[in-house]
Amino acid sequence: MVNGFSVGSNRDFRLMMISAAVFAMTDGLTYTILQLYLKSVGFTGTNVGRFVLIQGISAALLLLPLGMISDRVDRRKLVALGTASSSTAVLIVVAARDEPMIMLAASLFGLGSAMYSPSLSALISEKVGDGDLEAAYTFQSVLVQAVYGFSAMIGWIPELLAGSGYALPDAYRISIIWLVPLGFAAALPALKVGKSGDRPRRGFRISRNPVIIKVTFTQVLIGFGAGLSIPMLSYYLSTKFGVESGPIGTINSIVSFLAIPFFFLAPSLAQRFGSLRAIVVPQVLSIPLMALLPLSPSFGVAALLFISRQILMNMSSPLLTAFIMRHASPSERATTSALTSIAWRIPNSIAAQIGGSVFDFSLDLPLYATAAIYSVYITVFFLLFRDMEKSP
Repeated sequence: MVNGFSVGSNRDFRLMMISAAVFAMTDGLTYTILQLYLKSVGFTGTNVGRFVLIQGISAALLLLPLGMISDRVDRRKLVALGTASSSTAVLIVVAARDEPMIMLAASLFGLGSAMYSPSLSALISEKVGDGDLEAAYTFQSVLVQAVYGFSAMIGWIPELLAGSGYALPDAYRISIIWLVPLGFAAALPALKVGKSGDRPRRGFRISRNPVIIKVTFTQVLIGFGAGLSIPMLSYYLSTKFGVESGPIGTINSIVSFLAIPFFFLAPSLAQRFGSLRAIVVPQVLSIPLMALLPLSPSFGVAALLFISRQILMNMSSPLLTAFIMRHASPSERATTSALTSIAWRIPNSIAAQIGGSVFDFSLDLPLYATAAIYSVYITVFFLLFRDMEKSP
């Protein structure tokens, strides 16, 4: 039970969380291993940045049309198709040996995300009452973090295989091949969610809700700032400190498990101090940690800063999701989720290509740039919503 919301009494929510958990397993492994696998086969920072760019742009181009479609068709099917697309991408990554095929996999990862994320967020809002949205999205975040943390620890498997005589690229491939059948299986629980009633049929349109417009604008800022370094932090840590997937997977796992109590804490902070402070204050505290990361004298110090920064920056994400869903029309929630995701993904993807190229001649500069842009983002976010100091 989370803040009075009983997961056990909601069968549809349980089924959606099973699917979310499997999808998170894929995310955890690909985030921990994929960049390092690409690095092991000779990809440079520019190449890895291009992968992130293609993945992000393909998602961005498809998010809005698929979000609009999701508001008018059976959302369960789009959730299931999203898992299938991502699983196909994993299969291509494992089997491919050349850059064009790897970039095809990147586009399929983007397609899967575009189908899955807005549809699942909107489907949750259908099956959970408005009063329980914060609790439901908090539970989802906690579950995803726990599964992500477990899957990140699997980053030690490539190191063990390499120590047993396998070439490092082969060790990475072996470590992720089992995600293919698992990912396809994630479609099944989503399809068993109860069919929803007919939603009002409206023409395809983008919401003019001023709150959503403001949120969308802030997502452009944070998306660009994050894209300069965050998607490639595994590559950064590996290159700067000479470590591989084992240590990096470990710190990703620690982040995930330590973040769980902070996700539970966020709704309580919002009730006590207001949602704006609950979102902004932890993010403000994360900025100095980001700026200090390049100055770390060792991997251990960098890991401590990384863990603290990740937790503080992301702990309020369920509050923002609930805020967006509550202000969106029920018949346009997937479209709204897609719109805000696009606003984040397009600048994030473009910035990832820029940051990846900069990594090739200055490892630290993209992290400083991220910290600077985050400062601008948080200031703008506070100014836009300071008159809405209520529960999200």
